[in-house]
Amino acid sequence: MARERRSKKEVIAAKMDVIDEKITSYATKIADLEDQKEELQKELEQLEAAEKKAEEEAQLKEVLKILKTKNISVGELKEMVENK
Repeated sequence: MARERRSKKEVIAAKMDVIDEKITSYATKIADLEDQKEELQKELEQLEAAEKKAEEEAQLKEVLKILKTKNISVGELKEMVENK
């Protein structure tokens, strides 16, 4: 059985098709990676917000502890802050 010889034009077109397939594959992979990056960014933002909230709560507990040990009411504290 004899092989049919392809023209140079057909060989180049076939190579271009292979390259186009690779480009499409890489574009899909890039899109998937960008989606993963967005999900990770959202997760990071949620973690940072949770850390900030926890820090604020810790500071409020510390203030409350100081108020209790010094026997200062919220009204007295408010008055102190306003008078400064």
